[in-house]
Amino acid sequence: MVELGGCLGIVVRYGRFLTAVVLVLLLCPGHLGAFQEKGILSSNSTDSCRQGRVPILSAAYSPYSVHLIKSEVNGRIVRINAVEGKVLKAGTPLVQVDSKALEGQLEQLQHVLDALKNSERVLSRDLELAKKKYDRYLALRGKGHIEEQAVENMEKEFHSAELTLIENKRQQAEVRRNMIQLRDQILKCAPSFPRDFYVAENFKELYETVVPGENISRLLDISKVKLHLVLSPRCFSSIEESVAHEKTIPFQLITEDGKVYPCIGHVEKLKIDPDNNYLYSYGFDLVFRPVAGILWGQVVKVRLELGHHEGYSSLHGD
Repeated sequence: MVELGGCLGIVVRYGRFLTAVVLVLLLCPGHLGAFQEKGILSSNSTDSCRQGRVPILSAAYSPYSVHLIKSEVNGRIVRINAVEGKVLKAGTPLVQVDSKALEGQLEQLQHVLDALKNSERVLSRDLELAKKKYDRYLALRGKGHIEEQAVENMEKEFHSAELTLIENKRQQAEVRRNMIQLRDQILKCAPSFPRDFYVAENFKELYETVVPGENISRLLDISKVKLHLVLSPRCFSSIEESVAHEKTIPFQLITEDGKVYPCIGHVEKLKIDPDNNYLYSYGFDLVFRPVAGILWGQVVKVRLELGHHEGYSSLHGD
């Protein structure tokens, strides 16, 4: 099982710093010597593009995504299922915000809807009788057996019954809309997700109140790993076509202690910032399954092996 622990906190709090370090390594050759001495970056990576080889890159071993969960309701937290440093299982509510008031409103609206439905049945019968009576008056007028004024009065009565029924149905539709909104609010009192997430941080404690837009938790998607790889424009142009056309990319992860992990991943975002011509806009995101033995937030070397798929275990495939 992939090690979690406090290393995920490093990703959350220092992920931007690690990315910045990687940028300095790749884009500022003057700083390479110090890092080469510490074994962070291969000494020949700066020359690899000149020699026609794919460079050895460095990146932070990071969760696929970070999600800041915000409250969508007002209320007091009556239960917290999210525990920092633990995995929140799919379908388990993150927290439970007190929803008794909303449930009471929903019950009241249900009573109103039931009453309107009963009224609808009565009004429908009244309309049916009014229609029959009006049709009979029209027939009598055709035979000259009834005055025009009586027919007009009956017509008004029929249309009045018709409008009353229409208004009843309008009110029912409005009540149903309000009930849908209330049910949605009740669901938002206990937010849950379709897949597992690692709980990196909780911002609220039990019995505290929340308002819409207020932070509740920071969750990490650790089902996949994302490496944010940055290259110089020259290096990027030399491998862009190969990377773009490969559905899967074999590569090796190399840790500071020299361990090598063969992996297979895929490119999720080619040319990190396509509308930006600065140096840091060249690169891609490499996504793959977690590897046992590598800690989240750890800086690793990445050796791409484009065009060589043999010898890589499908256990690390995506």
